[in-house]
Amino acid sequence: MRGEVIEIVGRLSSGRTSLLTAWLTDVTRRGGLAALVDADGAFDPQSAVRAGVDLRRLLWVRTGSRRDTALRAVDLLVRCRGLALVAIDLGESPPRLSLAAAFRWRMAAQRAGTTLVILTTRRIAGAGATLAVRTARRALEWSGDPRPTRLARVATDVEVLRGQAPAAAHWWCA
Repeated sequence: MRGEVIEIVGRLSSGRTSLLTAWLTDVTRRGGLAALVDADGAFDPQSAVRAGVDLRRLLWVRTGSRRDTALRAVDLLVRCRGLALVAIDLGESPPRLSLAAAFRWRMAAQRAGTTLVILTTRRIAGAGATLAVRTARRALEWSGDPRPTRLARVATDVEVLRGQAPAAAHWWCA
């Protein structure tokens, strides 16, 4: 999916970060380079390593809740050839993004051959996104003896909001 802008939208604990972490794991295991712009300081490198992300192949940009700095960082990173994936996690309060900026990112991603993933609570890229999905938590599975005290898995529903063919999916993530 190189040259694409993909939005993953969903509420807190909906599975959107788990989906991104799985993507980062896949990219770094294949030897690709990835960049993550963390606008809220929510990225947990220890959890990412446990999920299989190779941190030596990940550029982690922390912007300290400064959304404008995060957007400028993406503007630069999406132009870099050699990055298989550029992701921005805008957290719970995403900024407004002009349609012109979204299309500028899309053109830059196509030229650089990278994929841009935007994580947020609501859609901000509009028609500039080539694919938009919504995640929603479906169920929690607990484990532990004699009574369940440990979260084992989370079931997540994924709905395609914008893309080639509208579809829905459901998966469990550990």
